[in-house]
Amino acid sequence: MTSKSGVAVWLVSLVAAVAGAEEGVRPGAGGQAVEAVEYAEKTIYHSPETPGYTSWVGLWLAADGRLQCSFTERTGPKDNPVSRVPILESRDEGATWTRVAGDVPRGGGRGMAVLKDGTLVCPRWAGDPNDAGYVERSTDGGATWGPRVDLLPAKQYRVWPTIIRPLRDGRLVLMGGVWKRGDGTVPNPRMTKMIWVSTDQGKSWGPPITLMPTEQGVCEESDFCELPNGDLFWVHRAEHFPPTAAEVPPGAARMGEPFPTGYSDRMQSIVAKQQEGWKVGPATPAPFSHSGFPEVLLTKEGVILHLATDGIYATTDEGKTWTRLPIPGTKYYPRAVQLHSGKIVCIGHVGSDDVYGTVDQSVFQQTFSLKVRRPPG
Repeated sequence: MTSKSGVAVWLVSLVAAVAGAEEGVRPGAGGQAVEAVEYAEKTIYHSPETPGYTSWVGLWLAADGRLQCSFTERTGPKDNPVSRVPILESRDEGATWTRVAGDVPRGGGRGMAVLKDGTLVCPRWAGDPNDAGYVERSTDGGATWGPRVDLLPAKQYRVWPTIIRPLRDGRLVLMGGVWKRGDGTVPNPRMTKMIWVSTDQGKSWGPPITLMPTEQGVCEESDFCELPNGDLFWVHRAEHFPPTAAEVPPGAARMGEPFPTGYSDRMQSIVAKQQEGWKVGPATPAPFSHSGFPEVLLTKEGVILHLATDGIYATTDEGKTWTRLPIPGTKYYPRAVQLHSGKIVCIGHVGSDDVYGTVDQSVFQQTFSLKVRRPPG
């Protein structure tokens, strides 16, 4: 196990978004000071084999306050590996982790919502390309799961649900990508970003709501937080597939084959709450580099964080301006929670989209807390 600790201080204020985020410009007077303190990092799990394969972390707070995480592990021969989903838990805010007997919740919990009564509502992908992703619910802590809840008919659509988050009013919001079968030869360029809302703890879901036009950006990977006024603030991984190669925006990353003209970047938007419905606002460029799955966290201090491999960024004005905190960026496909004490725990995997047996992966944790100093007056 390796560890590292330190203290970092940065300020967030009204500076130009791109300059502040990309260049780390220290803001002037009048902004709120956000201090990241008690930073620490360490490896919390490595496969019994080297190189290890431990990818796609899930992280959540159980109803009783236990901190739990899951990940996909593969072991054995490269041509016939064994795949499992270990479950770890911590009862001391991430200081130590132990394996949960039986690896419950079974199947893991990446993107899972934990309701106040302990009910688990989890998005699942379908392994069969003729099937579609769905939702599962458990009322016994994940020892067993109820019947699947479909979001769209599999004969007409493929669905890739990725995250479910509960709102303060008890509703659930699910985000995913949708491809209408027959719309092109492959789903990637036509995977529309959509959300669903449930009013009955995930037993059923309303019709999908499009987050942005398919022509503007696609991909199943977006995350959000609920603002104090009930609106939803989103950060998107947006993929673009122009017909010919063109210069990409700052921070974007080209895809390469089989999509030589495609590129990925970050966008952000607000979905406004309107009584029982929603008004989808326009998606605009965000000042971050492309970096896999976006993780968004609204903290108790009122600061919104965007956590990714290229850095941990903070905003106090709902995304109008961002500043990078001078602490290390996350590992790949991170998940983050804030504990009741205020400590923030972020876990991802070392590596990337690696073929089994080619890169030595591990599960990596970062922790820190925030202090906010308000301007006088």
